[in-house]
Amino acid sequence: MTKTFNIGEYAIGGRIKLTITSNVIRIQALDWNSKKVVMENEFNADQPGSDVEVDNYLHELTSSYWADQVLTWIKTKIEFKKNYLWY
Repeated sequence: MTKTFNIGEYAIGGRIKLTITSNVIRIQALDWNSKKVVMENEFNADQPGSDVEVDNYLHELTSSYWADQVLTWIKTKIEFKKNYLWY
């Protein structure tokens, strides 16, 4: 499953592309004009704390508002493993 957020000046490159395969989330920052990858990272939703890692990475790429919008969409498509003592 793939989705691209066309954010513009509030994101590195202007676009954030998400690809979810099984429990792996690939986040790519794409150049607005060429659509070439500027930055990318992969996260495994089965790993404890991966939701925090994804959130932190999104905050590197874009504003707080858009990081929240993207993470909210991700959470509708995949379930992160919770393995904290306080959950």
